[in-house]
Amino acid sequence: MKKIFIIVLLFILVGLSLPKYIGGIVDTEHQAAMDKVNDNPAITVNSSTFIQHWFGGQAVTEMTLLLGDEELGGITIIIEEQLSFGPIIYTAEGLQLALSHSQAKINFKELAIDEEISHFINDKVQLSGLLTFSRDIVARLVIDEITKEVDGNKVASAKAEGHFTIENDTRLYGDFTWAGLKATTSDKSFTLGETTFSLDQTLISGDYYQGNAISIGEFEFLLASISSTDDKGKTTLSLSNLLAKAKSTVSKDLMTVKMNYSIDKFESDGQQFEHANLDINFNDLNIKVMQELNNLMTQSTGNDTAEFTSENMAVLSQLTDKLLADEPVVEIQDFSVDTPEGKIESSMKVSADKQLFDTTNIMSIMAAIKANANGKAPERFFAKLGLTPMIEMYIEQGLLMKIDNDLRFKAHLSQGQLEVNGQVLPL
Repeated sequence: MKKIFIIVLLFILVGLSLPKYIGGIVDTEHQAAMDKVNDNPAITVNSSTFIQHWFGGQAVTEMTLLLGDEELGGITIIIEEQLSFGPIIYTAEGLQLALSHSQAKINFKELAIDEEISHFINDKVQLSGLLTFSRDIVARLVIDEITKEVDGNKVASAKAEGHFTIENDTRLYGDFTWAGLKATTSDKSFTLGETTFSLDQTLISGDYYQGNAISIGEFEFLLASISSTDDKGKTTLSLSNLLAKAKSTVSKDLMTVKMNYSIDKFESDGQQFEHANLDINFNDLNIKVMQELNNLMTQSTGNDTAEFTSENMAVLSQLTDKLLADEPVVEIQDFSVDTPEGKIESSMKVSADKQLFDTTNIMSIMAAIKANANGKAPERFFAKLGLTPMIEMYIEQGLLMKIDNDLRFKAHLSQGQLEVNGQVLPL
């Protein structure tokens, strides 16, 4: 019996002492994170304090976010965190096993913000973070449901929630969901449907904290619908399924980025379109050169003239030359939309001839660019818009070809010379 009592007592002592020990670890991790953030040229950490108690603590950080314009300066914010130390933490999301949990409030310093907006940020927006035993950061953002009425105008915004994780400082993934909003006035109504956003990115170069990260992975944004009606209930704007997504991969230090933008259906001012689509590929981008470009741009942040200095332009010219060595290609595989009169579609491929690029004159890139493009569209579409006279003029000049009921073109750009349907045009 005595041995059991001693064992229980030891467990209690260990359980009571662990939060104090973990608090020291959290203090070290917090300061390390602030040091990393301060290395970002767009952010200056003015001060950071960490107060450690036995089971929890407080952290207050003041930082300035530069706006990229010397006249505008920056916005200074104060982040106040209430911390709970592990290993066992009770939070609004339930029981957690982690090093720490923080609940943050954000205040703006020396910025004229309406008191109601300030209260909204602190009352309706909850930002919390979990520091796991593996030093990963799990952030949770919640924006509560909002209903507001002023002079008969109503706005109702649904709850929004997001979860994002930085894993081992090399992977960022998570998702955000907002059920949308509805706004009504005496003569109009406007509705945004459900909006979702997700990403899963793995770092290959740079640093997330320093703002110069280059990563590969996937990204997707979807807006389910937009609609607007007038005082008679007539639809003035309608859009469904606005999608933007991207996927990037790397092979032998060369990156490929595939991007897609699409809209299922769009209607406004009597015009109707369906299946609007844009597919863009960026092929063979050297990630080492891109990191150098990224560093150059990041270092210029906060000074809107720094990037145009002669020194920076010389560096930019050298990096452009390096980038062209791997013969990168930008390709618009599909740019199309369905109209009641027929389908409009086009494509384009752009590259550059490294031999025509002069590193002493960055504008020589214009002569080095090579491009091929083609497209077609139903003649009735332009006739409906009253553009027939202009179209006939372009046909006479050879800039457009009429084949059956379609208008077509082929364009080629090389060595600063543009050809449209075989005709050379002065630039």
